[in-house]
Amino acid sequence: MANFFDIEGPFVKYGTLLFDMVMLSAVWAVTGGMVPVMLLLSTGIFGKIPLIATFLIIYVLVLHWCIATCSVMYALGKKQRGTDTYTLRDFGHAFKLNYKQCMIISLIVTTVILLVAYNIWLIAYNKQSFGFSTYIILPLELLLGLEFIFVILYLPNLIARFDMKTKDFIKYSFLMANKHLLTTLILVVLFGGTIYLCVFVNMGLVFVLPGLYMYIAAALLERVFKNYMPSEDEQLETEEVEGFSLDAERQAIIDQYLNQAKFDDQGEYKIVKVDEEGNEIVEKDDYRIVKVDDEGKEL
Repeated sequence: MANFFDIEGPFVKYGTLLFDMVMLSAVWAVTGGMVPVMLLLSTGIFGKIPLIATFLIIYVLVLHWCIATCSVMYALGKKQRGTDTYTLRDFGHAFKLNYKQCMIISLIVTTVILLVAYNIWLIAYNKQSFGFSTYIILPLELLLGLEFIFVILYLPNLIARFDMKTKDFIKYSFLMANKHLLTTLILVVLFGGTIYLCVFVNMGLVFVLPGLYMYIAAALLERVFKNYMPSEDEQLETEEVEGFSLDAERQAIIDQYLNQAKFDDQGEYKIVKVDEEGNEIVEKDDYRIVKVDDEGKEL
């Protein structure tokens, strides 16, 4: 019991995790557009402007759901893998690095989901006009909507974990969601439960539950992603074949897998060896690019 309150004990460990999840939930609610939309609704300003303007404002704000979720998943995913994390800095880094790609993906996915939702409402509201075809078209629209829900459950974490083209993110999200159907259904239940509690029970829970949901989702999806990642042994064999020192590269490969690689000025990964304090180690025989004078001497 004495160790329970130690600096590395369960109380501090899980208390810190809980604090980080609450903090990230609040940051997600603000940057993802939820809080701005609620504030605008509470002021009554939407009743004073044209309906189309109201729709466009809400649409633009809500489009940020993908980048906000991706950034939270990035920060919580590092915690899942047991790496050293700086929660807000990790969130900010992922937000800046993935903003453009996430907004493009969010624009595509959100627009399609809204169109599908509108079609479902239109068919259900005018089912007499559609006649018997209602029983064919409506299930197809519902299936399409369900598939896009599956996709958005995988997309943000996939973006936070890998580097691919936009179309590949959407493609692999679809394939993984349907291949690992049990995990997907668990995520759907957790996702639906979170929305229900935040919308119908207490809207204040939006500052608590999203972080908890995304932490659990990150853990479930990490198990899925490992099926598509090369093992450490395979990477080490590749390095050995290419002529690298196996021992010298081992820690760099482990750091790369754990997402502990450093970033250069352009935000790209670079694999380096570091000492116990995290300072980069440069061996004497390492190749370097340097400036030289006319005689070939290093400046």
